[in-house]
Amino acid sequence: MSPNFAIALLLLATPAPAQDAASAFGCAFTDTQSALLSVEGLEGNFYRVENDLRMRHPMEDPIIARMAVLARALEDGGTTLIYVAVPTKAEVMPQFLPKAAADYQFDAPTAVLVYEDIIARLTAHGIVAPDIRAALARAPAETPPFFKTDFHWTAAGAELAAGAIAQAIMAQPTYAELPVSVYHTEPGAMTAAFSTMRRTLQALCKDDLPRVQAVAQVTTKTLDPNVVDDIFAGDQTPQIVLVGTSFSDAPLANFAGYLSQFTGLDVLNYAVTGGNQFGAMTSYLISRDFDATRPRFLIWENPVYNNLGQFGPDPMEELIAAAGRNCTAQLPVFVSAPNQLTADLTGLDLMPDDSILADLGADGGRRAEFVFETASGITRRAVIERGDRIQASGRFFKSMGTLWHPDLKTLSVTFDTPVSAATTLSLCSSRKEPS
Repeated sequence: MSPNFAIALLLLATPAPAQDAASAFGCAFTDTQSALLSVEGLEGNFYRVENDLRMRHPMEDPIIARMAVLARALEDGGTTLIYVAVPTKAEVMPQFLPKAAADYQFDAPTAVLVYEDIIARLTAHGIVAPDIRAALARAPAETPPFFKTDFHWTAAGAELAAGAIAQAIMAQPTYAELPVSVYHTEPGAMTAAFSTMRRTLQALCKDDLPRVQAVAQVTTKTLDPNVVDDIFAGDQTPQIVLVGTSFSDAPLANFAGYLSQFTGLDVLNYAVTGGNQFGAMTSYLISRDFDATRPRFLIWENPVYNNLGQFGPDPMEELIAAAGRNCTAQLPVFVSAPNQLTADLTGLDLMPDDSILADLGADGGRRAEFVFETASGITRRAVIERGDRIQASGRFFKSMGTLWHPDLKTLSVTFDTPVSAATTLSLCSSRKEPS
């Protein structure tokens, strides 16, 4: 049945909507009039139309190639990237899908193959990308991996995902060099979590939908009484840093806790709810924390439906520049306005793969406008602007890319706050130092 024909049947039904008879909760129009279009499956499980029933999740070869460059840049600095593609609820729990899923051309076996293909191509490019879908699909029936009325994973799902990721981390050569601790997880109090999805659906349902609640899980480090736990002693390099979305940030999931439990390593969680694919990753890589002390492992969690090419090449190119240790050549500059520095580029052998680091010198800056001028009078502009969910580190990495020209003469960078003696412009060279 086509979606349009289904809508026609709903409009003709009297006195109650036709969907009421099929819904276990008296829901109607969830797939046509909801702010988050969804279909009701079996046993109270709801699936989003746009994301869960999507058959194609863009991960093009050029994006994977640039991710490989990013992974190598991080590895050169002593950090191993672990990319975690979170599968959709429909890919993990197809057994609860309604027949209406077929109206949207969703086919579970094909969807699984699409996910596995993404993992295989990432792996082929040298990126550590564990297949957590297979782990999530093994969840027992009594402990489902996703909430019924929400798209986030439960603690059971987070535990299975963390176990698969831990296996990938422990297989890396650098893992054996790290001191490990013992962590244990214990149940806490029954806790309810706010769910935008459930609230949106409830407005279209007569009966109370399953709530997003569970017994909270709490992971703690088990301290050896014979060992002095001196936080100022030894190697202070972070063992694992976790960046990601609300999947990593959700308190009921305890994802970071399970990662520590299975790896025996400390996890610093920099996840950003609502930050989408780049929010947390960009915030962390441009931060002064990362610049000063790089972790041994960096886990980048990102739902498979979040397209890394959605905003063009700039976000990935900024990550690559920030991950490298190549922004060492400070440009001679002068203050050309209260918020502006200008650099003379004459004589510099700049390449399209080079980047410029505009560093305000202090946290707080959210906007930088780059203006390149050539000897022949051509002007090229670009703006980097940080949203509220991205850390305002005052550091902006701009790839030359399409701004490059063979006779660049000057570069002016205008910040949204006044510059100071600590404000600098540096060249991030794409050329490797001779060994």
